[in-house]
Amino acid sequence: MFLQLSLLGSRDSSFKPLISFFSATYMKDEEDIDFVPKDVKFLGGEDLSTVLVYGYANSKEKTKEVSVAVDYGNDYRVTGYGYN
Repeated sequence: MFLQLSLLGSRDSSFKPLISFFSATYMKDEEDIDFVPKDVKFLGGEDLSTVLVYGYANSKEKTKEVSVAVDYGNDYRVTGYGYN
């Protein structure tokens, strides 16, 4: 699955809530993880198109910190995630 948001393309504040929403949706649908985004960070300079979405995964036992990488220059694909 990939995330395609053809209306987005800038690094402004309106981008952050949308990418947070789609990151959480991807994690739930594809990885069966309830992901709660907290922050969005753009990596590198203007030519780099990767965004990291930081948050946590809810579970019955405990809460784990998670980050999700999204490449908005490549059809908004989630390129990976990891536990911090």
